[in-house]
Amino acid sequence: MVSTEELLEADLATASRVVSETIPDIVAALDQLVPRITSGTDRTILRRYVVFVDAAAQALTALPVRRSEHSPSSAVVYRLLRRDNVELPWVAPSPDGLGIVTALVDRLRGVVAGLPQQCVQARRDIDDDQFNWFMKAIAEIEYEQELASPLRRAMTTLDLSSAEVADLMGVTRQAVDKWLLSGPPAERMGKIGVIAEISDVLRYRLRAGMPAVVARREADAYGGRSMLDLIAGDEHEWLLQSINESFDFARVA
Repeated sequence: MVSTEELLEADLATASRVVSETIPDIVAALDQLVPRITSGTDRTILRRYVVFVDAAAQALTALPVRRSEHSPSSAVVYRLLRRDNVELPWVAPSPDGLGIVTALVDRLRGVVAGLPQQCVQARRDIDDDQFNWFMKAIAEIEYEQELASPLRRAMTTLDLSSAEVADLMGVTRQAVDKWLLSGPPAERMGKIGVIAEISDVLRYRLRAGMPAVVARREADAYGGRSMLDLIAGDEHEWLLQSINESFDFARVA
């Protein structure tokens, strides 16, 4: 598998081509979606676009790093790649899947190695009304998805990548990507619901940004393990009870 360093050492066009060959299904989906979203379409297409951009960002984040001590954490890289994803079709060098991937790879090279970014100039033929509609619609869709999907809500609050969710659930990253598009199977909803409830409690009780930190922190109360370790070990029900008790101030008093 190609490493992040190889994408940094190659020129942008070569790096983008290599990534596109690694995730051909995602690129093929974006090939169909991007021309439609930049010329006006319905929200079903926009929802699919959001899912596949997220899948591309996840794939880039999951690439191996030979010198990880010199790179930002995968959670940081993922969040920065997904930052302002609504702008991607308007600065991508071509209105297709390869263009979106190129813009993401360009952003990756800037985030990880500080390389000058090339995909920053807006196209000259952007229609103001279409652009404004697109921006508003994407913001609303992302907000709706976060509220409606327990899995997405947990991933947002705890800064979880698809690969991390896969580890928690004992499945492949590709399976998680499919869940994000069409929903998890019924037999997985119990655990996902508990994970979402844990994230909701932490989000409500802790200041912004802290739930992700706390979930990854090893604690004596958990036998030197983290919350994510407990979830991966199928101790999520006990963990939820423990968290609720820790915030039950009447019980403590």
